[in-house]
Amino acid sequence: MGNSTPPTSYLVSQANQFLAQKEDYEWFVSNKGGAHGEDIYDRRLVVTTFPLDLTKAEFEDYVNKKFSDYPENLRNKIAALFKVIKDCDMEKNISFGYESGKISAVLTQILFEKQSVSKEIKVCFGYTRCIRMIKTDSKLDFGYWNSNEERVTKALQFLFGTELKKELALLG
Repeated sequence: MGNSTPPTSYLVSQANQFLAQKEDYEWFVSNKGGAHGEDIYDRRLVVTTFPLDLTKAEFEDYVNKKFSDYPENLRNKIAALFKVIKDCDMEKNISFGYESGKISAVLTQILFEKQSVSKEIKVCFGYTRCIRMIKTDSKLDFGYWNSNEERVTKALQFLFGTELKKELALLG
C-alpha cells in the first residue's frame, strides 16, 4: 500500500490560487493610473464553521455582530454574498469609490466548504480594501481601475489569500 495524501481542502486550494495571482498584485502597485501618494490597505477576514442548515438571516446576524465596528454598507455587502450553500463555492463583489482626492477599491468575498463528516460548513468571509491617495496638484485617472476590474480584483484577492493562509495556519 502506498502513502496517500489527504485531499486539499477547498479553502486551502483557493488561498493557493489567490497567492498565484501575485503578478496582478505587482501590476496593481506599480501601474498607478496617474501620479498618486500613499496606498492605504485595510482587510478583515473571518474563518468559522456553521451548521449545514444555516439561514441567510442567521448569517446576516453573525456578520452584523462580527463586523459591528464597521460601516453598515460594508456589513451589507458581506452579508449579500450569502447564497444557497453548495459543497464548495465562492462569491465575490468589487466596488469602486471616488471622493475627496481618493480612489478606493473594496473586494468582499465569501468561500464555503462543506464538511461532510461533521455536517457543517466552513466559511471564510471578509473584505480587502485599498484607498489610493492622490498627490497634491496631480491627476489620477478614476476610470483606470474600472477598466482593469479583473486585474484589480485579482490583486485584492492576492491580499485576501495571504490573510486566508495565515488564518488557516492558525486553525491548524
